[in-house]
Amino acid sequence: MAGSVTGAPEQALAVAFAIIGAFSYAVASVYQQQSASKLPSSASFDPAVLLRLVRARRWLLGLIAVICGYAMQAAALDLGRLVIVEPVFPIGLLFALLLAARAEGRRLRHPEWTAAVAAVAGLCVFLVAAQPSGGERTAGAGPLGFAAAGAVAAALICCLIALRVQAAHRALVLSIGGGLGAGVTDALTKTVVTQAGTHRLGVFADPRMYLLAVVGLLTFTMQQNAFRAAGLSASLPSFAVLEPIVGSLLGLAIYHERVGGGDIRIVVEVLAVLAAIWGIARLAKSVIAELAQLAAVTVPPADPAA
Repeated sequence: MAGSVTGAPEQALAVAFAIIGAFSYAVASVYQQQSASKLPSSASFDPAVLLRLVRARRWLLGLIAVICGYAMQAAALDLGRLVIVEPVFPIGLLFALLLAARAEGRRLRHPEWTAAVAAVAGLCVFLVAAQPSGGERTAGAGPLGFAAAGAVAAALICCLIALRVQAAHRALVLSIGGGLGAGVTDALTKTVVTQAGTHRLGVFADPRMYLLAVVGLLTFTMQQNAFRAAGLSASLPSFAVLEPIVGSLLGLAIYHERVGGGDIRIVVEVLAVLAAIWGIARLAKSVIAELAQLAAVTVPPADPAA
């Protein structure tokens, strides 16, 4: 194990990096969903979707934003605890919904706005009230390997379910698998960037580097297939909410991070979690409504290179 996580200034800088990364991912989500939605969606899951999307100029612009976002995210995870950094990432959901609404020439609907704010605010209040402390900068290959295996198993299950549901509901199923994988990707990233800073090229001899490559690529493929199936309001909320939940749980479980106790603090934490759950439930309701509308409309496929 490497040394313990750094102090308050580094945690604040980590939050700043996380916000920048969240905005970059939001821009990427809008561009890439617009491109992915133009692909024919007859197959429930297309493992070669990335090879098909790479021909689209707009998708490539989104890929640049993904790279920038991941760089910011990696810097945040290197400096900060998972239970501090992860709750910041759902802010990208607000950014993405706002950008998507602007691109579509409409205002964000009140239920979408209220639910997204409640979910993000609840997670942020929990973060402040919990006062996370402790933790290690790296985790062992064994625990991370189990987490990676779980992410792969969840992705396979979601792909099998996607084969049996209506086309409009595939986005929700695939984004659940992608969100679970994203949380595991974050946990792997935290260790790999620390190892890269210490061992430089020696990181390529570390199995955790290849676990990150496999889970990260699988997660990205799941997300693009979800984008291909439906709009951001259906394909992004589950992904954006599950990523910080899974990442934070892994921070507590395998990085040995801790959250504070005390009666008042516990009450605030419970209320914050309830607010987040309410927001997530409202988002789910909005997603179900969006999926119902999509199920009633058939959109002809278009040229992905457009």
